[in-house]
Amino acid sequence: MAHLNALVVDDSSDDAVLLLRELRRGGYDLDTRVAATRDDVRDALSRTWDLVVIDHNLPGFSGLEALALVRGSDAEVPVVFVSGTVGEEAAVAAMKAGAQDFILKDNLARFVPAVERELREAAVRRQALRADDTLQSTIDLLERTVQGAIQTLAFLAETRDPYTAGHQRRVTELAEAIAGAMGVNGERRHLIHAAGTLHDLGKTAVPTEILTKPGRLTTAEFDLIRVHPRTGYEILAGIEFPWPVADVVLQHHERLDGSGYPGGLAAPGIKLEARILAVADVVEAMSSHRPYRPALGLDQALGEIETNRGLLYDADVTDACCGLFADGFSFS
Repeated sequence: MAHLNALVVDDSSDDAVLLLRELRRGGYDLDTRVAATRDDVRDALSRTWDLVVIDHNLPGFSGLEALALVRGSDAEVPVVFVSGTVGEEAAVAAMKAGAQDFILKDNLARFVPAVERELREAAVRRQALRADDTLQSTIDLLERTVQGAIQTLAFLAETRDPYTAGHQRRVTELAEAIAGAMGVNGERRHLIHAAGTLHDLGKTAVPTEILTKPGRLTTAEFDLIRVHPRTGYEILAGIEFPWPVADVVLQHHERLDGSGYPGGLAAPGIKLEARILAVADVVEAMSSHRPYRPALGLDQALGEIETNRGLLYDADVTDACCGLFADGFSFS
């Protein structure tokens, strides 16, 4: 015999007894409560129920009001309306408000089969919700794992180059703001965050004395630094990110006219995310101190991207970046 916790909302004790008798005849071992008033229903909803049966006509308290209280407490419990006489309009209103079925009291042969059906469907819904919760927990864990890996790799890159500590963070901050201003959202924003945070990872392969050298770099030394996008790509290509992080890292020093590195790519072969990072990287780097030069300042950095708008740097990205600073953007 199946156990069933059932709440019956009915002002007629005789009708409530009749409904409960039908459930017992249907093979249910019942734990029940009968509620006739608004306060009774509120008090009854302090616990959970497997089934709620509501009489449509309640003096001073409508069945729809009772249903609203039930749904405010439990969105999933099956609710079956019963009534002596009711029009089609009232039945439709109850179903729209969240009732699973509507039974006339002169046709109680439908009552137990309706309850059995709704209990089965409720069990399926609960199972689906549990599966969704499990899936979401797995997704959350994977996201935390990916973010942890990204932050660890970013920390590794920045410990190799103390003069640019925070550079990747600030580039990411600006790149995400540019993306937002351009209406770039969803998975592409996740990609920009990951690639921005890791765009200089390849500098871990550059000798520290070159990264921290005061004064101008020689051509040979600069050539070693120019390899870092490809080195970053090779490191990241072996990691299964949900987004093409390695490709964007590889392209973040490419320029629209093909004068960039390491591949000499030209538009439209450069990903939008890499174009955004390219502008954010130039602006942050020029406005910050470097071992081989003092900070050039924000005005000169913005002048660089405006002068080469559409030539080296994507025009839409440039406009979005300049618009941000005109509106008061600053690095945190």
